[in-house]
Amino acid sequence: MLLVMHERWFTEGHFPVHFGDALTGRTLLPVAIAIAITTVATLLWRVRGRRAIVPGPLEIGMTWENYQSLLSWMPLIIGVHTAVLLMVSGVELQLFVPNLELPWHFLGGAIALAEIVIALSFLYGALTRLGAILLAAIWLAGVIFFGPVLLLEHVLFLGIAFFLFATGRGPLAIDMTMQRLHKPAERLMPYAVPVLRILTGTSIVVLSFTEKLWNVPMGLKFLAIHPFNFLPALGFEQITDLDFLIIAGTVELTFGLLLASGAFVRLTILVLWVPFNLTIPFLGWRELVGHLPIYGIMALLLIWGEQKPATDAAFVEGVERKDNERVVDQKASSR
Repeated sequence: MLLVMHERWFTEGHFPVHFGDALTGRTLLPVAIAIAITTVATLLWRVRGRRAIVPGPLEIGMTWENYQSLLSWMPLIIGVHTAVLLMVSGVELQLFVPNLELPWHFLGGAIALAEIVIALSFLYGALTRLGAILLAAIWLAGVIFFGPVLLLEHVLFLGIAFFLFATGRGPLAIDMTMQRLHKPAERLMPYAVPVLRILTGTSIVVLSFTEKLWNVPMGLKFLAIHPFNFLPALGFEQITDLDFLIIAGTVELTFGLLLASGAFVRLTILVLWVPFNLTIPFLGWRELVGHLPIYGIMALLLIWGEQKPATDAAFVEGVERKDNERVVDQKASSR
């Protein structure tokens, strides 16, 4: 199943969300399926003692010290992936994504410039926490410009802002060399990854409704332009574009709920990875750049896995060790 999470980027025209479809069978059945699968998965995960099915770096032989170092690089990965999108969006006078076109006036330009400033902050690791606050601020400004529904589709940016505010930008950052704003906020660390994961799952859930289950005309127009309905070619001739759209919405909704639930995180990411990426060769650079932050989040969740206090501590220790190594290197070079 191909997962195109942002049909709105590639479909011209005005397609309002049909909230009246919420109580129809076309919505209730997918919701029931998604909730049932998520409930079963969560119960199974708890019966297993919240243990992962897919082994993490430690289980496949990585040393504790190397694992700490790997974790310490995750904010850099998130920051750079997000920076590329923000830079492109700022230059194109867009808020995050192509369908959120900023107005051609001073305030629109100021928001676009803010995106570029945030991108540079995340890229260089300079005043990263201030950049994270500014990212949350322009998301809220977007609610004023475009309404809450379209911004809820991209609530993952609030998750990224919170994550980078909690963690800092890690090693290879100007903040670290200046000894300011670079250390993780230990009180926030237990929430950094869960908030990012839940808000990313929420974005996927919202998109399953606003671009598929509650927006059938837009979904059908997208499939008419981009014929991704491959099921008839596999012998399922009875599967129409409408059926395919509902199936895709159900799958997307299920993955979003699973991700938000925190059950079997690595397995969810691995299953999601292939169908999530199959559309890139067909939709091009816009699809790639638009999904870069999600790729960074997927990489983070594969490494982090099911949330454990030891993982948070390993991240903090990894950053501190990098900081100590830098200080030692500086003293050695000054002799």
